Amino acid sequence: MIFISNIFDKKNILLFVLAFILALPNNAYASPIACTIYTNPTLVEPAGTSICEVTTVTYCEEGFLCCMDTFPKTITEKAFSEHRRDFTMDSFYTNTVERDFQKLTDEMKNPFLMRIAAIGAFIDGSILNNTLRDLQVSTAETLHVYTPSEQICRFGTLSRSLASSEAKMNLDKLALSEVGLSRNLGTTGSIALGRGKDNEARLYAVFDKYCNLTDNKSGMYKFCDVATPVPDLRQNRDIDYTRLLDHGVTINADMTDANDTHDETSVVTLGHFLYGHTQPSKRISETELKDGSGKDELYREYRAVFSKRAAAQNTYNTLAAMKMAGSGGSDQYIRAILKQIGLSAGDESRYLGAENTEYPFVEGSYNAQMNLLTKQIYQDSSFYANLMESKTNVKRSSAALQGIGLMQGRDIYKSMTRSEMLMALLVEMEARKMVNNIQGASQ
Repeated sequence: MIFISNIFDKKNILLFVLAFILALPNNAYASPIACTIYTNPTLVEPAGTSICEVTTVTYCEEGFLCCMDTFPKTITEKAFSEHRRDFTMDSFYTNTVERDFQKLTDEMKNPFLMRIAAIGAFIDGSILNNTLRDLQVSTAETLHVYTPSEQICRFGTLSRSLASSEAKMNLDKLALSEVGLSRNLGTTGSIALGRGKDNEARLYAVFDKYCNLTDNKSGMYKFCDVATPVPDLRQNRDIDYTRLLDHGVTINADMTDANDTHDETSVVTLGHFLYGHTQPSKRISETELKDGSGKDELYREYRAVFSKRAAAQNTYNTLAAMKMAGSGGSDQYIRAILKQIGLSAGDESRYLGAENTEYPFVEGSYNAQMNLLTKQIYQDSSFYANLMESKTNVKRSSAALQGIGLMQGRDIYKSMTRSEMLMALLVEMEARKMVNNIQGASQ
């Protein structure tokens, strides 16, 4: 309303000025005449306009206002200038338009700034969500990469105390080697101490421990104890390599303790039959060695033969010791794997510990651990399922497999070394035959 009233006030002023101009005589605004032509003109400037008042009648009536030379242009410019200043700028623009535009600007600014703030909030939220997502992804990847899988734990637990089992295996092999060498040398306390003692001891071992009454067309009834026949678990174990050593992963034997099991006796007896079946018919006495009648040369020949036997028997002793009781550090985990691949409850213990009706379980052998790590663990379908996980765990599994491969490669290397040694012995023995033939022909 103020804006409208201001417009009407200024409009009235403008109309008043225009009416005033139109009311002037023609000579006043059409052909301006200077006030000096009038008699005694009185200069007045109403509202700042240069005009004059005539007191004598010369050209105009007395009291008529005449203009100066520039009155029409001046009064018009001043009227429009005052209109622009007072109405357009002050009243209309400054008091109305400018304030309204300020309010409009403020009103437009607020939603725009709010829109900017909302956009900024969305950007901040997006950055925060992306940051949280990246952190969560990094956390998940860290857990996925640095958390070992169950597969790695299997390799670790199944190979636990494997070095201890290997050390125990070496002790068992050393003990078997000492037994075999003592028998060949006729050491005091061995079964081959005197003349014929070796054959006699082995024969009585057959009747007492390994007799099968159905052997020799059931002729063993005349020699064996019929009242208490030998159990099936011991029949012919002194000569049956397959049932004694080649059947299971562990035998009920441990040469490092004070217990004497049937499997230990069977391993020793089988070694007697395989290596050095024929012993010297008579041991050379001390006096015979001192006589110098060729007995010293014969004894050297004996020792040469015994050394070759010991080298050959070393392979047998190694195979037997690998299946004797180990450290047992991984037995509970081995039993769990055996159950998982299909063995029923109880069978895994008999398979691992060689249980029989006469003796309790023994600890799993070195051969049992290596057999599981290099063969049976890969017969479980979960092994291949566990490979379908993080690349890091697959690399860990690959590194573990390479380590197991190195251990197996070392065992293969030792086996090849023993084979080469046996081959060297065979070559030496054949060469010795040729030398003896040549020497005999030359003599």
